Amino acid sequence: MAKRAAPTRKPRVSGSAHSKPRQRLSSSVSRGLADRQMADTQTPEQRVRKRRRRTIACAQCRSRKLKCDREYPTCGRCIKSKTPSKCSYEDGFLWQQPSTVDSSYGERARASAPASTQSQMLLVDQPAAHPTPDSGISSSRPQLTNSTNTCPRDEKRGEKRVEKRDRFLETVLGAPKAAVNQDFMNSAELLHRHRLHPTDPKRADSVQDDEPPVSSSQPLDLSPRIMLRGKDTKTRYNGSGIFANLIAQFPDLRSFAEEIRLASPHLSALRFDLTRVTRGLWKKKILNEPVKNLDTASLIALLPSRDTVDELVVLYLTHVESLHRILHIPTFLRDLESFWDQKHNPAMVSAAFVVQLLLVLACSWNLADFTTLELKNGSSLNCYTAIDWVKHADKWIETAHIKRSDIIVLRMHILLVTAQKSLGMGRSKSWLSTATLVKQAMLAGYHRDTSLYTKISPFNQEMRRRIWITIVELDLQVSFERGMPPSVQESDYDTAPPLNINDIDLREDMEELPAEQPPEEFTDCSFQTALTKSLPLRLKVCHLMHSPRIKCRYDEILRLDWELNRHLSKKPTWKIPELGHIQTADKWTLAKAMLENKIGLSLLAIHTPFAIEAPREPLFAPSARARLELVTMILSIQKRLHETSRSLSLCNLGDWTVQTYCSICQLLHEGAANPGLSLIHTLPGLPETLVSLVEVALACMESRLLLVIKGAKEYFFMSTILALVKTKLWPVQATVYKQEVVERVILFAQTLFTRHANCAHLGELGMGSFKTNQVPSLNSIQDVPQQFASEISVPMTGDFGLLR
Repeated sequence: MAKRAAPTRKPRVSGSAHSKPRQRLSSSVSRGLADRQMADTQTPEQRVRKRRRRTIACAQCRSRKLKCDREYPTCGRCIKSKTPSKCSYEDGFLWQQPSTVDSSYGERARASAPASTQSQMLLVDQPAAHPTPDSGISSSRPQLTNSTNTCPRDEKRGEKRVEKRDRFLETVLGAPKAAVNQDFMNSAELLHRHRLHPTDPKRADSVQDDEPPVSSSQPLDLSPRIMLRGKDTKTRYNGSGIFANLIAQFPDLRSFAEEIRLASPHLSALRFDLTRVTRGLWKKKILNEPVKNLDTASLIALLPSRDTVDELVVLYLTHVESLHRILHIPTFLRDLESFWDQKHNPAMVSAAFVVQLLLVLACSWNLADFTTLELKNGSSLNCYTAIDWVKHADKWIETAHIKRSDIIVLRMHILLVTAQKSLGMGRSKSWLSTATLVKQAMLAGYHRDTSLYTKISPFNQEMRRRIWITIVELDLQVSFERGMPPSVQESDYDTAPPLNINDIDLREDMEELPAEQPPEEFTDCSFQTALTKSLPLRLKVCHLMHSPRIKCRYDEILRLDWELNRHLSKKPTWKIPELGHIQTADKWTLAKAMLENKIGLSLLAIHTPFAIEAPREPLFAPSARARLELVTMILSIQKRLHETSRSLSLCNLGDWTVQTYCSICQLLHEGAANPGLSLIHTLPGLPETLVSLVEVALACMESRLLLVIKGAKEYFFMSTILALVKTKLWPVQATVYKQEVVERVILFAQTLFTRHANCAHLGELGMGSFKTNQVPSLNSIQDVPQQFASEISVPMTGDFGLLR
């Protein structure tokens, strides 16, 4: 038997089991070293840098494996699932749709940049954290949109989510599909050098150490924010006004309003009636009823009693005519006296004068006490009496077919615009109305100086000057409100300013104009004369700040600030009127306040965009300080007049009040988020003082918005902003501040319905849930409800006007 051979063993080599991987590892290391050596010899432009794919969905949708629409601050799925508070994104989320990003922008920017800055732009081009969609000038790169790359399927999906009615708050705050242009001051060419975000100190230090400090003489290239609502060809545009600049600074406002809505069952019960309030109680009945009779007899029949007319005429001459010079007071009073003598003979009465009188009464309707008017009238008056006056006057002017506009026609147009503004009518068409009015006056030659034209008497020359300045001021005011450029500039007219004289010294038969009174002498034209001195500068400011591109230097902004403040400091020191003349005292008080408001609004317009960016760019610190002084001045004036007289408080309210209100709220909101970078912490108790001014202004606006045909939506919106700011400042009492919003909304709607309880324009629905036996008791909601303490899920689809 053959002996089995012993198996031969291979010599044991250390690490034989891993020899091949180690060989592969060593070869890969050698190849890596070779590649690194080759890469070192390549230029920086030839390097291919792999980037980690950014997560673009929110945490909730990513965990649930669902498609996220990336809405900021809360996506649509989280809103539908009633968990908006759990919606959050990672820090590096880039707020832009992939289909709307111009991918070639980075290469084009580097190609056009100087060689010395290309290396810096390579570092900047890395993905950086964007804390909000509105990152200002400190954003790491601009966001460009390319409408040609939009997918049709995405458009259809977006159209399904958009409701028929435009949403006010959603179009302002909904990012990245918001109607607000989020690229304001976000361009790499803003200061002609690229800025890094301050939250990345390592990269910022490495790049900015070699950069010179920002200078006020460097050119600015701004693309202001705008608001565009609607879709396709049916849109509504609001230009780069103060409101558009400010509203994008509250990215958490929408989620805050949603928390209030979900936590309040009272809003759910009153949802339908609150929607009626926000849409206006006048639309179906009063505003849409046709005007039938326009003959002189029908127009005369619209007038109330003589005592009521006299009451409204006095209010008009005191609070309206003293600011906007439209009439010659002695001539108007003489024609009014003649009208009462011929009232019973319509054939002897001028229909144009009756229309003019109706508009005069409509301008002062909200300044009078309604109960007093009814007592003087001897019979009950309808709440929509003034609206009927304006509708009939507007229809008569439209159907009169006047070929050549004389001063009476221009007066009626001015009174119509003024009456509509006082009643809250035609706000969306006001800019068109004033622009048309400017063109009509220019066609009649009111924009040219006619002092050498012998066919025009001295009396008519002075009246033409007053009318022209009034028209330009109206157009400028509406332009500031709408964020649009004015219709004229200083170079478009050479009309001389009106004289500082009383109307009683100006007669139709005089051959020479009377001597002008000194500036410190208060006359019927003192306000218009003093305000006209700054008119060219304010026209320039409005045109500059509402242009599609603001191209200037910050030195020019400071120069405009100096010139406007010079006009403000040189305002005439009018002598205080004698005691006992209440009407003259009211004129003096109102003229002084409105002069500061008008110039202050222009100052606020030039400083607001830069004050918003001041915490991120120290160059704009003067704008932040100037804005703080302006908002304090304007709201302090409003508080003083509110404590003096109701009519003075209502007359002093304007677009500057709303802009100042939002400016203070934005300042406080920013100060609560960044205490070390805000001015509100420089003085002890300053936040409390500013909040008290804002609350007084809100009370004043509430008293006005209860009188106009619309405005509840804005009131709800401003109430929510105030509650958000107070919650940020004092978070311990957040529940109380949220409850204040609910109480304000319900009380406002209940008061509005109660005032019109017996009116036909409420329709068959009447007061709805605001009937006496259905209104939630105010005492029951004074205490903090338990709903705010715990998370609940109330089946609600309403938003009490805040998200519509």
